[in-house]
Amino acid sequence: MQVKVEQATPRTATVEITVDEEQVSRTFENVYKEFNRYVNVPGFRPGKAPLALLERYVDPERVRRRVLEKLIAETGSKALEQESLEVMSGYNPEIDAPDIENKKPYTYKLIVPLEPEVTLGAYTGLTVEKPKRVVTDELVEQEIERRRKPYERLERVTDRGVEPGDVLSVEMRVQEEGEEEDKGPARRRLIFLGNNIPGFDEALLGMQIGEERTFTLPYPDDYPEEAKRGKQATYTVKLIGINVRKLPEVNDAFAKELGYENVETMRQRIREELQDYFERLGNELAEQRLIAEIVKNSTVNFSEILVKEEMESRLESLARELQRRNLSYEQYLAAIGKTAEEHQRALAEQSAYRIAAFLVLRAIATQEGLQVDQEEIDAAFDDMLEKGQITEEQYGEFRQNPRKRLELADALVRQRLHDFLFANNTVQEVEVSDLPEEESSEEEIATVEGGE
Repeated sequence: MQVKVEQATPRTATVEITVDEEQVSRTFENVYKEFNRYVNVPGFRPGKAPLALLERYVDPERVRRRVLEKLIAETGSKALEQESLEVMSGYNPEIDAPDIENKKPYTYKLIVPLEPEVTLGAYTGLTVEKPKRVVTDELVEQEIERRRKPYERLERVTDRGVEPGDVLSVEMRVQEEGEEEDKGPARRRLIFLGNNIPGFDEALLGMQIGEERTFTLPYPDDYPEEAKRGKQATYTVKLIGINVRKLPEVNDAFAKELGYENVETMRQRIREELQDYFERLGNELAEQRLIAEIVKNSTVNFSEILVKEEMESRLESLARELQRRNLSYEQYLAAIGKTAEEHQRALAEQSAYRIAAFLVLRAIATQEGLQVDQEEIDAAFDDMLEKGQITEEQYGEFRQNPRKRLELADALVRQRLHDFLFANNTVQEVEVSDLPEEESSEEEIATVEGGE
């Protein structure tokens, strides 16, 4: 076996492995012996057919796939060990394997990520700002208003026409430009005024129950469905009913519905909840700023394979979430105002930063001795049980579960890192009227409103 190593990009090695024809032939022979055990060859018991005859009864493509599988498994790890490469654990190499022929030498390549190199810069003695938001009476009332929304009900009105903010029960038919006329029955639907394309609500104002109107409007240029942008649509709307939104009164009964004793207690508790939330968010933002400074001060080299895998993972997660919300990728891009190229470029940058931040924090944890041992993990499970955070049954299960132990160890180390960073750097509180978004957070999945 001959091995050549190239390192054209940082912390990524391309390992070219050439296997001599003798080993290739031997692997083909062994694979045919495997197939011989269960392939039915007329006139022969399983495993007894001559190999020359067996070849006629076996799919050659399946044989080649199995040969490659065995050959790479046998030679790949040996080649990496032979060259003493520091391959990053947890990542599978990319395999560049052309087709293989029996009785001929074979060359393939492994592209492997090497262990990252981290040179820590200053990570103590830094100064960052922590945004602090004061909870005002106005914020408390806004939060109460938000909590009233889920209890909203619709109340029918019959003594007036349509006004802004109404919820209408209608029968509606939509004829879009370039489509055949819909001759089926009009569809019954609810229309929430304020959630529609420009001009739609205005066309309905003043309508009386039983009245029918027909009007034509263009879809706006930022409409989520790109194919409809700029197209005309003709709407025929018959008003069946008018409803107004009714929110519950802010009284003791409503406070009790939310789990508070009375209105006074509700306001006080909501103030405290908002203060806790703003404090937690301010700490998260300050921590992110500290990490960003440390990453900027440090030198981190890692393989692009890590970025590629991180991006693939995040795109798969996004696809699952879009499917759950019944949205297309195109609708998502329209909602965030980016092209696919712009979104994926931003995703690559975010992924690279996340990896760099993880590697820097891992290096700090190692250098400062912040890791946890098995006894500390057991003690943490004991503490969770004592505080009622897990049940007796979960306690027994989690202590024996390697994944749960790893998750808890990770959470403990993250808390130690947080405490260490805040204890060894200066965090200055700065009062703000509104908290900024998290600097390194991912873009949220936007809620894409349909609606005509």
